[in-house]
Amino acid sequence: MTNSEKPRLVIYGVGQFGKHVVRFAVQKGWPIVAAVNRAGDKVGKDVGELAGIEALGVLVQDCDSVDYASLDADIGVVTTTNLLDVNHQAHTRLLSAGLNVVCHGTESYYPKANNPELAVKLDALAKERGVTFTGSGIWDMSRIWSGMLVAGPTVELTSLFHSSRTDIVPQCESKEQTYPFGNTLTVEEFHARGLSKNPIAKSYKSIPEHVLAGLGYTIKNTKSYVEPAVFDEDYESEFMECVIPAGNCVGIRIIAEIETEEGVTAKSEIEVRHFRDDDVEHMFWEVNGNPKARMRVEREDSSYMSAACLFNRIPDVIAAPPGIQPVSKLGPLKSTALINTRS
Repeated sequence: MTNSEKPRLVIYGVGQFGKHVVRFAVQKGWPIVAAVNRAGDKVGKDVGELAGIEALGVLVQDCDSVDYASLDADIGVVTTTNLLDVNHQAHTRLLSAGLNVVCHGTESYYPKANNPELAVKLDALAKERGVTFTGSGIWDMSRIWSGMLVAGPTVELTSLFHSSRTDIVPQCESKEQTYPFGNTLTVEEFHARGLSKNPIAKSYKSIPEHVLAGLGYTIKNTKSYVEPAVFDEDYESEFMECVIPAGNCVGIRIIAEIETEEGVTAKSEIEVRHFRDDDVEHMFWEVNGNPKARMRVEREDSSYMSAACLFNRIPDVIAAPPGIQPVSKLGPLKSTALINTRS
């Protein structure tokens, strides 16, 4: 693909984020070569109609029966799950077919911190096929690059602190999807079910690890854990169709503490939970050093923003060197607003 050509996409996963990408691609006139999904009622339907727009003549195919080698595309956009091991088959299918891959999964941002064994395999396969693997989404700008940018002016750096508040409801298509976050459980039930060992902690700890590595530091020690987030008053949830009693879980808080060989440390406190009327989704970074600095990124539509970040990374991923290329190496995210839209 040359700079003047439009990237040709394969949509792997036609959930809420995949549908956003379909709509963005049609708006920009970027061809959708194929759309695939696991077996179910989406297979055989037009991906445009599933995305709420006009029919595109591209029918969703069963991901297990597609001839990936025959797809005349530049990149596969994977929007299935957050876990590298669950997504590995999708990644392998696309990379083996000589397609670049951009994945919405949280563990894909910094694979070697989440699943070192799979990271080695992905990197080797991508390099063998001469293509690139990158993870992107809302973390790209609001977590990874905001942390690196706010640290940019420092001439002395002691520590970083990162916190965020994310509304759980836009992340889920049904209330059943909120249960791994402990919603409505008592604190005792939360711990009895082992939710303090939720594997999500591993992916969220990779945020400060990724930023520190992007700044040139060497990670020495990392620890992370999950604790319940609770309110001190009853919370009536329209989405959950119930009242969550005061003191019961409304989500989770993920804590991570990082040490580097150079002595600089980082701590993060991430909350994914239900929101009260006065809550605002935001990401916050604080740099302790010389000079000190703070940055807060607020967002109103996290689902839309996450898909837009993923979509806007597509040209960078296609142009990047082969192998795993984290967004910290691709430069700050660039808008596609000036790219010609469909005539």
